[in-house]
Amino acid sequence: MWLTALDDAWRILAAGLILGAGLPILFALGVRSIAWANGDLPDTGRNPFGRVLAVVLFAVVLLAIAIGIGYIVAHGFGYTLTFDGLLPSFVKR
Repeated sequence: MWLTALDDAWRILAAGLILGAGLPILFALGVRSIAWANGDLPDTGRNPFGRVLAVVLFAVVLLAIAIGIGYIVAHGFGYTLTFDGLLPSFVKR
């Protein structure tokens, strides 16, 4: 019984770290990569890869936000969000 509780607590802690601290870190790295793309960092010139990296990082953050909002709205309408395939889908409960 204790091992099950510890396993569940570990999963909740990992999800909290990923979603709670991970998304703001990705957003901050996206802002930093925009500065890198514009050459605003000390001792660096313009780098077009910074803009590509910023777009990817911001897309990941926006996707996580959209999935979170979709999860909340789906439960309000009596659906559940499943990840059976490549894309998440809504299934009637």
